[in-house]
Amino acid sequence: MLFLSLFLATAATIPPVQVAPADPTAMFKGDGIALKFDPTCRDYNIDTVQTNPECAARVAKGEAAPSLAIAASTFQSLPAKGNEAIKLLEHSATVTDSPAIHYLLGSVLGSAERYQPNYALAIRHLSIAAQRGNPAAADLLATLLIAGKGAPRDVPRAINLYATAAANGFPGAAVTLGKLYLAGKFVPKDEAKGTAWLDAAAAVNTPGAAQLATLAKNQGSISNFQLVPSPDPTKVKAVRYGTFNNPDIPPNFGFDVNFQSIHDAPYDDAAILARLEKEAALMPTPYLYELARRLAAKDPDRSLQTYLVARTRLTYDASRCADPAALEGLRAWDMIVAPDIRFLFVTRRPSNSVVNGALAEEAKLPANTEPWWICRSGMPAMTAAMNSAPGPLKLKPTSEWPELRTAAQMRLRELVGSQ
Repeated sequence: MLFLSLFLATAATIPPVQVAPADPTAMFKGDGIALKFDPTCRDYNIDTVQTNPECAARVAKGEAAPSLAIAASTFQSLPAKGNEAIKLLEHSATVTDSPAIHYLLGSVLGSAERYQPNYALAIRHLSIAAQRGNPAAADLLATLLIAGKGAPRDVPRAINLYATAAANGFPGAAVTLGKLYLAGKFVPKDEAKGTAWLDAAAAVNTPGAAQLATLAKNQGSISNFQLVPSPDPTKVKAVRYGTFNNPDIPPNFGFDVNFQSIHDAPYDDAAILARLEKEAALMPTPYLYELARRLAAKDPDRSLQTYLVARTRLTYDASRCADPAALEGLRAWDMIVAPDIRFLFVTRRPSNSVVNGALAEEAKLPANTEPWWICRSGMPAMTAAMNSAPGPLKLKPTSEWPELRTAAQMRLRELVGSQ
């Protein structure tokens, strides 16, 4: 394989960065080969494969190539049969121990895109595939280890896995490494290393790498201010962030340092989950979103119910703000939690019992707490904060609040009525 290397003048302090061009077979590699989709079986899914007795027999035996083809087709065309496809892959993994099969299993179980994740099992399958030369598995495994999903957070191992993936046909991993070093959240901030990874990714035409590398070299000329809210107007402030250390949580939609630290904690942190289960209903609405995110892999129904409570509550909170820009927080928070709860909406609608449970839980929440966390969302609030004069919170009259809460609840009740 052709490798493209970037050697920096500062090689004494920065090891050579090695990134390979994208390899379309990366997801199917392992043990020195690339598994190919079987052309005779790739047009079938788990329901239709029986019409081709030869393919059906080979899948029943656990052969890797037809099993991979049938499972992938099923995930795409019959998401409701995904659990059957997962069992098919598990059978093939037992029979063939194919790295490509282990990767697909790890990807399905570790992404939360379509099916309830099992991060610990995903870690096991991805570890096997990555160890045996599958760069796509190395990339996803690194992502789970950074997040603390399925295993304790292990940043050094994740960095090595990203580097391995980048050098073996998965150059997107180099972009991730560049952003990690430039942000300085999980690794010590190192602009030279970060830029080196982005430059190397750009050299092999990795999408987005060149633009990010340009941004990295011009951070000093970019002003990126975020408004950090507080229940105390004297503590509201506009903070300048760099291009790469901007908070994951849009500050004017609920960020503060305490919440960010909870959001950044490892996903499997039992103490964080226990605290959220005990206190989230008494805290600003972002904590309900965080609870929904962390419940998703363990208890999908409770996760979905908590998410519906959070979204209803956010609607009520934002609608009480004088500035209508606060309602943009609905989309912002959906985007924040989507990677962990998307599977909840792929094959089903919320059941009546889940929706009614959410309505009952929302009704227990106090009606008169001030929505300080979201009401400073628009440019007027940002301008005031940048001038060190944030002023008092601007809310609609309290006489309107009961009607606004009823309207927010009605949006959730409509889910019951439409079923």
